[in-house]
Amino acid sequence: MSRPLIGITTWRRFIDTDLGTGRPAHSLGAEYAAPVEAAGGAVVLLPPTAGVDEVLDRLDGLVLSGGQDVHPGRYGAEPQQGKDYDPARDEFETALALGARRRGLPVLAICRGLQVSNVAFGGSLLVDIPVTEHHEQVRGADQQLAARHPILLAEDSRLAALYGTRQRTVNTIHHQSIDVLAPGLRPVAWAPDGVIEAVESNGDWPFWAVQWHPEKMIAPDEAAEEMPLFAAFVSAASENAAEHPAAEKGTR
Repeated sequence: MSRPLIGITTWRRFIDTDLGTGRPAHSLGAEYAAPVEAAGGAVVLLPPTAGVDEVLDRLDGLVLSGGQDVHPGRYGAEPQQGKDYDPARDEFETALALGARRRGLPVLAICRGLQVSNVAFGGSLLVDIPVTEHHEQVRGADQQLAARHPILLAEDSRLAALYGTRQRTVNTIHHQSIDVLAPGLRPVAWAPDGVIEAVESNGDWPFWAVQWHPEKMIAPDEAAEEMPLFAAFVSAASENAAEHPAAEKGTR
């Protein structure tokens, strides 16, 4: 059986190349694709495009990746001075989230992916989490990647079942989180300061959304602890592929 096709959204950045400085590029850290491929998925990268339905009709699963903030105007808040927003990415990923939900397409939403999904489905965000012991101000890259905090998973959640525990330690990279939860979602993990750290679908839709970055926990022991999430997601994508062969996808 062929590997399920997994789309992962990209981040538009400006980088220096042999053709000049500040060249626009659709980029994604290699750490996103690695665990998906290790779990059995075939990865394709998704820059913003007008053909959302055509893209979704060909995918077996979708990863909404992390990145810059969703524009606060999408949920009735004011933009922050000096922040870099990408309206094209917001529009594209909103359409992807809505289209995936409509199709029942398996989704793994990471950090910004959780946030854009919550906004797409009718919720809102805290533009800046109040500083606490477990969510400090944004720091330098090395400190940010090393920061950790505990979370507690809901006993009856899918995440608790696949991790085999309710108490976990995760990384702390985000400065935003859910404020008003969107209809159709339920919170299933919390930090000690009350920040929602994960949500799932109320129904049978295979939708996992986590506020931490499992792909960036790359130390061998931590990476092994995060693999059940990627394995469950790719398994759901494989089931979706079996239920909807490629020849039928264009008719969905």
